[in-house]
Amino acid sequence: MTAHNTPSLMPPVDELVLHAAPMLLIDEVCSADPDRLHARVRIHKNSMFFEDGIGVPAYVGIEYIAQAVAAYSGWRGKQADPATPPRIGYLLGTRKMTLACDGFAAGSCLDVFVKNIFEDDQMGVFEGEVRTGETVLVNAQINVFQPASAPDQPEDTMTTTNQETTQP
Repeated sequence: MTAHNTPSLMPPVDELVLHAAPMLLIDEVCSADPDRLHARVRIHKNSMFFEDGIGVPAYVGIEYIAQAVAAYSGWRGKQADPATPPRIGYLLGTRKMTLACDGFAAGSCLDVFVKNIFEDDQMGVFEGEVRTGETVLVNAQINVFQPASAPDQPEDTMTTTNQETTQP
């Protein structure tokens, strides 16, 4: 699975994905084309979900894949209109997921590849892989939902810190 586009032409990932730190887990978009996207994640001891002795658990790879799909959606939106903001989307689940390791160690550089398999209005199916070099560490086919329109969210309710979401 590969994607093609000149890396210098790729927008920063925070312009493509609606997540904010600390939940924006992918570091950069390397390349994209109308059917695929290649993103990169660097693992360090301050990475979200990092655990001593394990690193980042391999099951977090499904979120790396989901965020790469979100970046793909954002990239496609920017191709149509550069002023297009990222849109909300939802990971519905996976029917197939394989993990070839327990976790991703500090110092790892992971390549995340996603390929658009099927789209129908607001639903999509994507094939995704998390690799180090040519070794596939996580493989998953995910189902996603992106509503045609989302309710407006005032900027003052957006947060860049991990906070409790329930109210008294």
